[in-house]
Amino acid sequence: MNAEFNVWLLIVGLVVGAGLVWLVIMDSRRRESEIDAVERPREAAWLSAVLAEDGFDVSPDAAERLLVLHRAYLDAPPPDGAMEAMEPDTVEPEAAVEPDEPRAPGVAASSAVADEDRVAVDGGG
Repeated sequence: MNAEFNVWLLIVGLVVGAGLVWLVIMDSRRRESEIDAVERPREAAWLSAVLAEDGFDVSPDAAERLLVLHRAYLDAPPPDGAMEAMEPDTVEPEAAVEPDEPRAPGVAASSAVADEDRVAVDGGG
């Protein structure tokens, strides 16, 4: 009778051990907070290369800016109301806000606004 108990104990131990290993493996995915500023340029270069293979011309600098903005979005509190899914046809373009300062020739308004956003997100640096 003692040998049968040991067999059942071994089976239960293997099942519990397999369950614990499965839980650890399922929770081992990297999170956004684990990616530091040193790794972000490498991630941006990887994204740029993958998007280039798909036919999109995205520079590593633009990809890095998108990653910074995505991080700021995740750090922000959730929106007040429930966001409704909008069809692409129903999205109305927002009016462009022109800065008061004159821009250098060849500089688009969107890049001036992006520079202001960068200062706001990066804390002025």
